Amino acid sequence: MRAQALYEEAVVDIGNVGVTVTNAGFFGKANVRNNPTGPPSFEFPLNSGIEHLFESGLWIGAIRSDGVVTVRTTAITAGGGYSPGSAGYETAQASSIFSRSSLPTSDAFTRQAVSHLDLVSAFEDTSAVLPGTSLQMPDPGGRLGMTVDVSSYAWNFPFTESFVILNFDIVNISPAAWDSVYVGMFHDLVVRNINTTTDTGGNFFNKGGLGYIDSLTTSYAFNAGGTEETLNTYGSIAILGAEWRDPSTGQKRFFHPAVADDYIADGLTPPTINPRWWLFGGGTDDFSRPATDEERYRRMATPFPNPAQFATDAEYQTERDAWYERLRTDGTRSVGNWIGLTPMGPFPSVAPGDTLQVTFALVAAQKPEEFQGQAGKPVDTAEAQSLLANNIGWARRTYAGEDNNFNGQLDPGEDVNGNGVMDRYLIPEPPAAPGVRVEFERDSDGESVVALYWDRASERSRDPVTGEQDFEGYRVYRSNPGDDRSGNILDAATLIAQYDRVGNRTGFNNGFAEVELNQARFFDADTTAYWYRFEAPDLKRGWQYLFTVTAIDEGDPDAGLESFESSRVQNAVRVFPGTPAVEEGSLEVGVYPNPYRVNAAWDGGTSRTRKLNFYNLPNRAEIRVYTLAGEIVKELDHESESYRGDTRWYDDFSADNRIQSGGEHSWDLLSENGLSLAGGLYLFTVRDKDSGRVQRGKFVIIK
Repeated sequence: MRAQALYEEAVVDIGNVGVTVTNAGFFGKANVRNNPTGPPSFEFPLNSGIEHLFESGLWIGAIRSDGVVTVRTTAITAGGGYSPGSAGYETAQASSIFSRSSLPTSDAFTRQAVSHLDLVSAFEDTSAVLPGTSLQMPDPGGRLGMTVDVSSYAWNFPFTESFVILNFDIVNISPAAWDSVYVGMFHDLVVRNINTTTDTGGNFFNKGGLGYIDSLTTSYAFNAGGTEETLNTYGSIAILGAEWRDPSTGQKRFFHPAVADDYIADGLTPPTINPRWWLFGGGTDDFSRPATDEERYRRMATPFPNPAQFATDAEYQTERDAWYERLRTDGTRSVGNWIGLTPMGPFPSVAPGDTLQVTFALVAAQKPEEFQGQAGKPVDTAEAQSLLANNIGWARRTYAGEDNNFNGQLDPGEDVNGNGVMDRYLIPEPPAAPGVRVEFERDSDGESVVALYWDRASERSRDPVTGEQDFEGYRVYRSNPGDDRSGNILDAATLIAQYDRVGNRTGFNNGFAEVELNQARFFDADTTAYWYRFEAPDLKRGWQYLFTVTAIDEGDPDAGLESFESSRVQNAVRVFPGTPAVEEGSLEVGVYPNPYRVNAAWDGGTSRTRKLNFYNLPNRAEIRVYTLAGEIVKELDHESESYRGDTRWYDDFSADNRIQSGGEHSWDLLSENGLSLAGGLYLFTVRDKDSGRVQRGKFVIIK
């Protein structure tokens, strides 16, 4: 028997998406709009503020042996999201969340891990009270008698970092079989930039454009009507596949519409997916919330529009096209507050003790460049979906593993590792990303420079499919000043240097002499041996730059296979060039920009996202700003070891993976009372807390 567990949340953030998972069967953060600096819900790109989900959860519907139709729900359309013990949240945590990783450098490394970050937990529907509380669980009469083991899988390869796979092993622990089982993902997909939108309440949720891609078994959403500054992106939930045990043969069997003909040939109902939507508020009939288990099961089992209600296929297709056009365009008129459900079934039967495995993916993508900007928001065409389709394709390929033709069987030529078993999640891999360290150093002229150091971990990588060490070289990427305003500084970073092996047909063949050190460099409290150093040129003080170093493999020129590249996310770091902390009396403190003209080039769009920098600060300093009359308007404490930016600007335009120079401190030009300062001349003092030495200066604000 499992030990009692408390409710827990954890965040998947190994790739370029951030997803909150729980051990109670649902996903996302329902309060993400009101708490934008908290954990993400379903954010893409990571640290952009662009969210794609209010809340999502598993629904499992079946006919019990006593004839009762029941649907167990882990999330419903609740305005405040999850509330312990409330109606609709009918499952309870059965284990804590624990992490596994296939990355040897991770503290959670284990050979049992599937991905770079597995988050594993379990929930069940048999508890009388919510574990750790005295709250009665809702709807005890609707119990199926099940435990569900949940695993989320995520990788940080460039071709896998836009999705998170969710795998559910649903175990029948009741004494009787379940019949005609449907399993679906309930989802309130909402695509908005929570940092830049001014919409609140219902106006935040009613801009959605929605749709379903039949060939990819995927429900999706996009921001069709918002006016905030943001990237145009898609968020989606894809059904990847399922396995169940056929009681007639005792063998596991793949379940997906792709193999519908096999089921028909065996006299079984073919696998179907019935994407459904209803309005958050109001609506009648199929557009209203399903309130009973019977109605929820009917929605899972019946398509809308229902082809059985039309005399001809043409009439059905006309109605279906009109319905999808409404879903696509309602958000442009601010009436797009639809709730979705993507179910698959019917699984004929799940016997006592058997496991039904169903796998979904949360997949995100940008629209291509030609569909960015306000004009691109309502556009939803095959061309606009091209990057989404590519990312869903990689999610399916990752899930399929050796199953190249997606039929659920190990066919001749598919057993690439020769173990006689069809392995899922087996994909070619680029080399591991190198370990990177950023140092602020001074050159021979005493000027501050930014130096990137990295190790040789990538050079020891082996491809899991070929078993070969095929490391080829390194790439260095850097963003440009102002790229942080777009909300996607990572993808804005461009290649500024590449170093690769000589003597082959891949890359530049320029070798590593320009960046390779004669001996390894070590730093205090860091046991990593750094063998490479790259000095970043032409950086402007006070601006935010993103750097990342990737590793590439050799590829296969003869087979037309391009080099695979390691993640640009894993070691990405945001750097603020500036002066390191100075020794006593060695350099004069100052302020920039001076004069400060509202707004400075790097400022945000509000009075609370401005930024003025003090520089050449000592390690520990007290900064005071005065009016000409001597009135103190602001006091700042500076600690070079811990300072990482403490104004709203850093919350909106930066992220936790940032590094400051140590000798600079930003101020948002707000007084101690949070008021904007008037234009004019101001004085400041900087007191070295260690020596007591005080320096003075002045600056001008021009409005």
